[in-house]
Amino acid sequence: MSGNPFDSDEEPSAASDEILEGFLCPICRADLKSIDFLTEHFARQHAEEEDALKSVFKDIFTKAKKKILNNFEDDHDRGASSAASAPAASTSNAGAAGGARGGSNGSSKTSNARTRNNVYNNMSKQTVGAERSYNEYFQSVRNPRLERYASETNKLIIRLHRLLKDLPTDAVQRKQHEQQTVPWLDGSSVKLCPNCAKSFHIARRQHHCRLCGGIMCNDCSRFLPLENAMQLASLSTTRSEPLQQMQHHEDRAIRLCQHCLWLLDTRQDMHESRTCRPLLTQVYEEIRQLQKQVTPDLEMYLKIVNSLYEGESIFTIADAGALRGKIGQVAETIDLRSKRILTIHSEPGSREEALKKAIRLSCVQVIKERMLSLPPLPDEAHIRKIQERKRMETEQRILTEQRMAMEAYERYGSTTQAGGSGMENRSFAQGSDLQSLNNWSAPQASTTTKSSVDDPLIEQINNVKGYIKQARQDMNFEVVETLELNLRDLQREFYERQRHSSQNATSPHS
Repeated sequence: MSGNPFDSDEEPSAASDEILEGFLCPICRADLKSIDFLTEHFARQHAEEEDALKSVFKDIFTKAKKKILNNFEDDHDRGASSAASAPAASTSNAGAAGGARGGSNGSSKTSNARTRNNVYNNMSKQTVGAERSYNEYFQSVRNPRLERYASETNKLIIRLHRLLKDLPTDAVQRKQHEQQTVPWLDGSSVKLCPNCAKSFHIARRQHHCRLCGGIMCNDCSRFLPLENAMQLASLSTTRSEPLQQMQHHEDRAIRLCQHCLWLLDTRQDMHESRTCRPLLTQVYEEIRQLQKQVTPDLEMYLKIVNSLYEGESIFTIADAGALRGKIGQVAETIDLRSKRILTIHSEPGSREEALKKAIRLSCVQVIKERMLSLPPLPDEAHIRKIQERKRMETEQRILTEQRMAMEAYERYGSTTQAGGSGMENRSFAQGSDLQSLNNWSAPQASTTTKSSVDDPLIEQINNVKGYIKQARQDMNFEVVETLELNLRDLQREFYERQRHSSQNATSPHS
């Protein structure tokens, strides 16, 4: 068997019985024991044999490629034959066929890779085993770490608050104040920087973190500006006089270690993510709020216009005009907000730029389809004709009902003359129901009834009219509609009372 795996069977290696290892020369195959000796040997002995070296490596790669391809073809053929003759794999005929194809040495050269390939082909698909959730374990590891970071960060903020409170401007007094606030570690026994592991000497001095008291070199030191420190310590609104003087001093930062600065930056980023929102988000939320507020107004405007065209007197043309003006102002505001979004800076071709254009297009589409497509205000003369026609139709309907009642009276004759006079009073009361609220008038009651000023029903009607006027000023037309219907009910009740009073007054004369 050849010792070199890249040697072919036709050209056996000269040292076929020996496997060479070490720092071998590719030309003379001498073991030089180290890379330095090998480099020196090749430079002295084979400096002019670069072409021979290239041919040696080319020959090695060619043999390796040929060997790999042969092994792959053998594995493929064996896998196909084992799959085709699976029922007869254990018979003697299969052994004879294998011997005829590959010879007696074919079975002895079966590698571990081929054996594994045959095993994998005959294996069935493995079923899914038991599952286990590691969520509890993850939380048990994560929560203590977060609590430790949170408690450590809180301690740093408390120390930062004490450090910035009444901070002296003099360098010596400031150093004493920092050492009294946070004790510093003794650097006499510290020879190396804990971060970079460089030794301390005259050129590389020791420095202390102002929040934990740890030791570090100047290259590993980090500096926190006073403005950021005051924000973290919640001292931005109540700055003391020494602190204001420090801003004009050259040393306007606090020396910290990397770990302390990382904790403070993490807390600052968390606070900003919860409280600060991008300008694009703020303007977009304003647009969404305006669209939400204008949706009921759009529906109410359509309802008012339809009510006017149907001849109803609950709403007026002035109500529709005021509501349409309000909708126009909201549309103008949405247009300005969407234009403001386009002015926000963003990188060209970024997703933020595409988002701004999409918001602008959506706003334009909403304004065009929902606000500018509203039906125009109806003509006042046309509305008056519609209301007059409806009033005449209603009066005609009432007269028809009265005629039918009179025919029934004459046919059956079951009522008295007093009943006829009562019918006339009834018709008068029904006709008064058609009068509008602003032009409302009722026949005066007899002198035996109490004064209208003391009547609680009239007082309630006046109160409802005042509420209707106030609701129209606030353009709350849903309330206007409800109050108008309530006022009609009160008006109808007052008519019924007047009718009964008239019947009682004329009954003795009949």
